[in-house]
Amino acid sequence: MPEKVLQIQMLGGFSMHYGNEAVVMNKAGSSKSVRLLQMLLLSVPKGISKIEIMDNLYGWNEKSDTANRNKNLNNLIYRLKGQLAAGGLPEQDYVEIREGMCCFKSKIPIKMDILEFEETIQQARREKGAGRSNLLWRANEIYRGELLPANLSEVWFFQKSRYYKALYVWAVEELERELQKNRDYKNRLLLYARAAAIYPFENWQLRQMRCNLELYRYDEALNIYNETMELYAREMGGTAPAEEMQECFEALKLMDENHRRSTDDVEGWRNMDKAFRGKRGDIMRTLLAEEDVEGAYYCNYPSFVDYCHLVVRAKVRNEFSAVLMFLTLSQKKAQKPVDLPEEMQLLKEVLGGCLRVGDAYTRYGNRHFILMLVNTEMEYCGTIFRRVETAYTKRAGKGDLWYYADMTQELRRSLV
Repeated sequence: MPEKVLQIQMLGGFSMHYGNEAVVMNKAGSSKSVRLLQMLLLSVPKGISKIEIMDNLYGWNEKSDTANRNKNLNNLIYRLKGQLAAGGLPEQDYVEIREGMCCFKSKIPIKMDILEFEETIQQARREKGAGRSNLLWRANEIYRGELLPANLSEVWFFQKSRYYKALYVWAVEELERELQKNRDYKNRLLLYARAAAIYPFENWQLRQMRCNLELYRYDEALNIYNETMELYAREMGGTAPAEEMQECFEALKLMDENHRRSTDDVEGWRNMDKAFRGKRGDIMRTLLAEEDVEGAYYCNYPSFVDYCHLVVRAKVRNEFSAVLMFLTLSQKKAQKPVDLPEEMQLLKEVLGGCLRVGDAYTRYGNRHFILMLVNTEMEYCGTIFRRVETAYTKRAGKGDLWYYADMTQELRRSLV
């Protein structure tokens, strides 16, 4: 019987899962029991003093009864044990008190997003090259939002949240520098969009606008500005965003006016054409960035849909075979639960190496990949799948793979 893992999420919200089952405590999220548990978890592995817990749970003043507060805390710790057991965890003590320090302890393995996030950041600080970039992207994925947002009104939790936020901002800015150096506009936009979704009032939209302007995507930049202004009006009572965003908007309006000048203004059009010609080198480097092309092309789902539409159109003019393969990662029976993010990342790397240069693939949901195999007949799909399965097994993949394939002619009307 595989050993269950207690998975705890605290970035972007609080949740606990023991195996595949949610652990639900019978108290409201703002109760002292839950806050005590969260303080203990945030203090792993060193622990936290009883005095610090009491000051934050019961308040502090010169007249407070220390003995009474200590008794209340001991009772709360006892109740917490029962609440965790009632929520679906094995009956254990969970809280160890030694020399005035409280520590969360458990005989079952624990996986916490804050520990994984912090460890990934530390590895990225030591790493160099492509490995560093991968670690920064991984940290970016783990960070789903503010630490315990429901508790941010309390100073103790707010200070902890500031620490993890600083790590996230560092990771984003380090990725930004690498993407700017590589002229990777597409991933820059994805990076900014995610940061803006997490922190909508910290001017990440300004970087989105500037990146779109670098690509001459004036309409997209204008849409971001308008959406941001609507957000501020709705949530902040009309408070204007940063002065830099207003300056960016003024520059955007000027560029847009230059582009929309009448055909009689020949000199204006010549100036814009000259600016465009000066960008040709940047555009070529962006479009043809890959010099040594190896393996299949991985893209996000919207880009993959566009690619599939293009393949279907190309087949009208030049007859060739093309197959869509749907690949699924499943849990093997009678084995430990797989780490889905880790296994999907491994499978992504395997697919990139096993498929041909002309093939493309994308991730769809938590456990699926979709492959577009060009110049491939249906009868070869089994061979391709076995090649992928063998390579995945050699890389110590722990999941179970299966596939379904069909010709694009039969799917052309269903692509969305």
